[in-house]
Order: sequence, then C-alpha cells, then structure tokens
Amino acid sequence: MGTTRIKVIDLSSSEKEIKTSRKHAEKLSGLEKLKKEVRPKVKASEEVMSPNPLDAELLKSEVSVENKEKTKTQKTKTSSSNKDLAHHRGKKYLQAKQLIENRLYTKDEAFKLLPKTSTTKFDPTVEIHLNVTDKNIKGNLTFPYLKSQQKERKYLIFSDKKSETKKQVIWANEKTVADIEKGILKPGKDFDTVVSTPKFMPTLAKVAKILGPKGLMPNPKNGTITEDIDKVLEGAKNNNLYAYKCDPTAPIIHTKIGKLSQKETELSENLKVLVIAIGPSKIINATLTTSMGPGIRLNIASI
Repeated sequence: MGTTRIKVIDLSSSEKEIKTSRKHAEKLSGLEKLKKEVRPKVKASEEVMSPNPLDAELLKSEVSVENKEKTKTQKTKTSSSNKDLAHHRGKKYLQAKQLIENRLYTKDEAFKLLPKTSTTKFDPTVEIHLNVTDKNIKGNLTFPYLKSQQKERKYLIFSDKKSETKKQVIWANEKTVADIEKGILKPGKDFDTVVSTPKFMPTLAKVAKILGPKGLMPNPKNGTITEDIDKVLEGAKNNNLYAYKCDPTAPIIHTKIGKLSQKETELSENLKVLVIAIGPSKIINATLTTSMGPGIRLNIASI
C-alpha cells in the first residue's frame, strides 16, 4: 500500500499548501516532541513500591472477613424473606399444605382431600388450573352442575327452524353474516353466544376471523353446533354456559368448577366436561384447589 498524502498549511511560509506525508507533517507540527514529553498517568498505587508480605496477608484476611460477612447477610435476607412468605400465607395454609404429598393424585383422591385442605370459614369455590400447550385456547361450555351468576346471555342462532323462547335470541341467516362483516351486529355487544346447525357452518366461515378471537365461533365440543336448538336453549335455563380462555400472560386456564359444599360426583362431572371440551392431549398438567387453599396436582389420565 502507498503512503498517505496530506496537506499542511504553514502560515510562516509563502506557500499556502504543502503536500507531504503523515510522518513529515508530524515533524513540522512538533507532534513528535509532544508524544515523547507526554508520559502516561500512573496511579498512586502503582507508584508505591511493592507491599510488604505481611501487609499482603493482612489484606487477604480482611477480604475473607468481608466475604464471610456478605454471605451471612445474604443468608439472613433469604431466611427473612422465607419467614415473611410464611407469615403472608398464614398458619392454616401451611398446615393444610403439609397434608398434600409431592405426587400426582387421582381425581377421586383429590376431591376427598379438598375439604381437609380448605382454609376458609365460608363455602369456598373449587378451582382448576390447567397448563395447556397453546395460549390461544378458548371456548364456551355448559357445566351440568354449576350455577353461574353471569348476566343473561344474548343468542345468535343460525337455523331454519324457529321456536318460541323467553331468551334474548336473534334468529340469523345468510344476511346476518353480511351484517357481522359490516359491523352492524357486534359480537359481545349484540350477542354473547353463537349457535348454528351444520348447514350454516360454511357460511359462518366468512366471519371466522371476527367470531374466532372472541371465542364465539360455533364448536361441536361445547354443543354450539347442533340440530337440536331447543336443547341448547333449555340447557341455558340455569345460565350455565361458561366461557373459558387462557391467561393473557401464559398458556394457563383458570376456571371454577363449583363449590366445596357440592357433591364429589357433581364436581367430578364438571371437571370431566371441561377436560373433554379443551382436549386431554392439550393439557400438560392440572392443579385442583379451593379458594385461598394449597394446590393438589392431578393425574390427567384419571380424569
């Protein structure tokens, strides 16, 4: 490679510009002398002569003492945090947790253990927490033994046969699909549940992108695709239609399946309906618990 040519302006010279090399330019500007005169800064610790071996040993001992004190403080912090956690959960919770072994329980074993692990004076809710494979899992189902306190639902029903009912029903057809596409009928506002006969499912595919994210697309698992519309409306008399979906932050479904005062057979049947609706293959693990109580891990195969 060739040498780099630069321009130097010398005010003392009659020539305005001088073309020269970098090294020659440094000589002219006096930069070389400055480099020699400038010495690197030396820390005070480096200027001092090497320490006495006795002083070095003292320094090592001081460092070891400091490290020991740090470990002690860390241990005290962790122990204090554990004590705070235990205090937060309460004595009853810790006693109830001791009754639960670190293993998978069958469905029958878990329901028999639930009353013993309850920590509340009121009738607690029985909850199920399911870790699933996909965070987009959602849907509706009808629990056979669950009295819901939800508001009265509005139904959008696609069927050729119309029947008399006291429920809030919009009897739909092909024109209704166009109204949903245009935004005239809004899911969640004008209707809460969509029920259809198999005949109208190809037509409903046009609005699957609108109904799907809301969990309102008819599904044979939750009984919203059926020829017997009257049966769906009769099953909704007790307002038992329940919507389940994953937590926004993780693929976990938190759902209640009844009250502890209910019979074990009723709670078991509600749990079975939920597992079938989601699909056993999509469930990684399941934990059964009561309100403010410890969790009992379930063997999914027993459900």
